[in-house]
Amino acid sequence: MADRQPFRLDGRVALVTGAGSERGIGREIARVFVGAGANVALADVDGAGASRNAAELGARSIGLVMDVTVPASVAEAVAEAQRRLGPIDILVSNAGISRSTAVWDVSLEEFDQVMGINVRGGFICMQAVLPDMRARGWGRVIWLSSIAGKQGGGIFGAAHYACSKAALIGLCQGAARELGPYGITSNAIAPGMVDTDIFQAAGATPERKAEVAERVRTTVPARRVGVTADIAAAALFLASEEAGYVTGEVMDVNGGAYFD
Repeated sequence: MADRQPFRLDGRVALVTGAGSERGIGREIARVFVGAGANVALADVDGAGASRNAAELGARSIGLVMDVTVPASVAEAVAEAQRRLGPIDILVSNAGISRSTAVWDVSLEEFDQVMGINVRGGFICMQAVLPDMRARGWGRVIWLSSIAGKQGGGIFGAAHYACSKAALIGLCQGAARELGPYGITSNAIAPGMVDTDIFQAAGATPERKAEVAERVRTTVPARRVGVTADIAAAALFLASEEAGYVTGEVMDVNGGAYFD
């Protein structure tokens, strides 16, 4: 053990949800995990996208179709990952959507959709992988929250989005208390503005996006917009053996835009 390289995931099996986009956080986390020695299942409602990304990452990756809002879909994907890769050690609950509708215009259907994917979906995925983790006495659950969940809103996401990301923090920390005795940690990452496909597709005009990006570059202490590699590095730490005494933590990765 003394000669073991730090931040390696050799022999571990990870499931990363929301990993089907070409420029997304999930894909980059999967790439970094593979580089650290893990076998990784990339899951997404866009199964073709997940399979494409997995093929690019090589033989230790597989792509799976998974709708996190449908328990049967989650169970089927988890079973496939177990069959092909082995028991799941690490869950990265990354699947999510952002909406910028003003609070007075949000329909109950849209509210339920945001909460269903961002919160309920993560809960379903966690429950699906816990039997493996509890049986082995080791596990990592990593939640993708947001700066919006800590300050009541993000760059484009509105109140219901902020609500969902705040709820993830509560779920993360509640799970940390219950899962700790089983050797399982539960931590969250709260990114600031990150240049991803979701950011590019956010409900704002090109002028508004350019304005926000310029504001970030001139006011955030780090003086730049985040990139997916920033988030993946935090996820690698939280997934590693070195983070075994870190649980219930919400890691701010936002260039200094928000900290407490």
